[in-house]
Amino acid sequence: MYSRLLPVLLLLLLLPGFPLPAQSRQQPGPVAPTSFFGTYAYLAYSILDQGTSPEPLPAQGVGGTLLLRPDGTYQKRLTLTANGGPMRFDQDGRFTFTPGRISFTYPDKSGRPRTDEGTFQLSKGRLTITLAGFPAGNQSTYTLRHQ
Repeated sequence: MYSRLLPVLLLLLLLPGFPLPAQSRQQPGPVAPTSFFGTYAYLAYSILDQGTSPEPLPAQGVGGTLLLRPDGTYQKRLTLTANGGPMRFDQDGRFTFTPGRISFTYPDKSGRPRTDEGTFQLSKGRLTITLAGFPAGNQSTYTLRHQ
């Protein structure tokens, strides 16, 4: 009886798509340390506009929070002082990351998805995010502290 089943079992194991025990386990994606998620307070924001200056221009009156959730959603509530008063920059969307790289996708004013990409560094509760700007070479840098 076993001699008749052996060829059938071998055939099933060799068929494409037949999961072997080791293959059936899904490999997890990048996992951030638990301390990565949570609420951050904006400490500083600067813009590098190569057409204006080779040095980044710091924004005044920076405040607000950035909430990064483990489910990949985020909430940005950034305030700056400009034109004699506070200006709000609110976004709600999704973020993805790989080691050292991050992207934020959110609806623009017309409702179309927009994605900002860049790098991040987290050290001792301080998060620095640098996003690529337009045209190429321009960038925005955010400095935040984990609350």
